[in-house]
Amino acid sequence: QISEQIALGGFINLPWNLDLSVEAYYKTMSNLIEYKDGASFVSSTAGWEKQIELGRGWSYGGEILLEKKVGKLTGWIGYTLSWSERQFDNLNFEKPFFARYDRRHDISITATYEFNERMDMGVTWVYGTGNAVTLGKQKFKDYDSGLFFWNQPLTYYEGRNNYRMPAYHRLDWGINFHRELKYGNRTLSFSVYNAYNRMNPFFLYWGYDYTTVTDPETGNTYEESEKALKQISIFPIFPSISYTYRF
Repeated sequence: QISEQIALGGFINLPWNLDLSVEAYYKTMSNLIEYKDGASFVSSTAGWEKQIELGRGWSYGGEILLEKKVGKLTGWIGYTLSWSERQFDNLNFEKPFFARYDRRHDISITATYEFNERMDMGVTWVYGTGNAVTLGKQKFKDYDSGLFFWNQPLTYYEGRNNYRMPAYHRLDWGINFHRELKYGNRTLSFSVYNAYNRMNPFFLYWGYDYTTVTDPETGNTYEESEKALKQISIFPIFPSISYTYRF
C-alpha cells in the first residue's frame, strides 16, 4: 500500500496564552484491499488473497485546534472536518464509497485544572460521526438458483457502506491527589469513563420489536412483531480508582 499526502497549515499565538493552529490536507492511497462481495472463509480452501480486491482511495479535510498550555487551567478544543473514500473496479458497481472509518465531524474538548500542588482535575469530551456500515435493505428468494430448497433468502444491498451508525460521544472525568513522601511521591486517582453512560453502538443488526396487543372483542392478547434495527453497545459508565507510587 502506498500513500501520498500534501498538507498546508498555519499557527498563531493569541492573547490569554492561547495558541491557534489550522491545517488542511489531501491524501491519495493505492493498492488498498477490501473483501470481495460475499467473501467467506467457511468451507473454503482458497487463501485469503483470493478473497480480496485491490483498489484506490483518497481523503481530505481540515483541522482547527485552540490550545492553552500555561496557567492553572489548561487544555484544548479541536475540530476536524474530513472525507475518506474508496473505489474498486469490482466492488460497488465501480462507484466510489465512503471508507468504514470515514468520519465527517470529529470534536475533542479537554480541560485540566490544577487547584494546587496536591490536587488536579481533568475532563474530556469527544464526539465523532458514526462509522459507515453495509446494511441490507430487502430480502428475497432466488428461485432460479434453487436456494428456495434450503429456505435461504438473498439480501439486497443498495451499496457498500450505505448506512451510518449513530454518532459516538462520551465524557470522561478524573481527579488526582498527590503527596510527597519521604522516599518518593504517591498519586491517588479517581476517574469515571463514559460519565453519562452513553450507549455508543459497537455493531448493528436486524431484529424485531414485539408489542402485546389485546383484542377488544375477545379480550385475548397476542404479540405482534415488526422488523427493527438493533444495536449492541459495550463500555458503559465505568468508574475506577488507582494508586501510584514513584521513587
